[in-house]
Amino acid sequence: MWHEAKWTPPIDNWGTGMAFVCDNDGCPGGVRMYARTKVGFCNCYTGVANDDEIDRIGDVDLHAETYTAEAPGVVTAIGDLKGRKRVFRIDNRFVGTTHVLSIVVASDCKAVVATLVSNNPISEAEEAAAVAVLRDKPFQQWAANN
Repeated sequence: MWHEAKWTPPIDNWGTGMAFVCDNDGCPGGVRMYARTKVGFCNCYTGVANDDEIDRIGDVDLHAETYTAEAPGVVTAIGDLKGRKRVFRIDNRFVGTTHVLSIVVASDCKAVVATLVSNNPISEAEEAAAVAVLRDKPFQQWAANN
């Protein structure tokens, strides 16, 4: 369902990460996922405990300067890493609306930041499939070494 792709967002001081695309029947709207680690960027004691943390650590800003949170974030986890996820909307009068799901989980001062981007609202099935990629051994090994 997902295959590795090229990192296309702009490069900032955190560098690149891994990129994936789901563009078959499993993701009818086409979903792109960008995931990377950030060391020392989150609160080492409480992790990603509130929306301020996810807004600060998440990578939504790599996709647009102006974006709107659709709702408050909710608690989530990827394996042993706990954090939050939050849905955002980017409105661009030239290309329409882009939907973004930011997932930020952390442990021991190291965050894993995953950003799902689509022209359509991201379904629960698409989110679950993306989280499965993040739980898979290849990504886990990559994240442990970055």
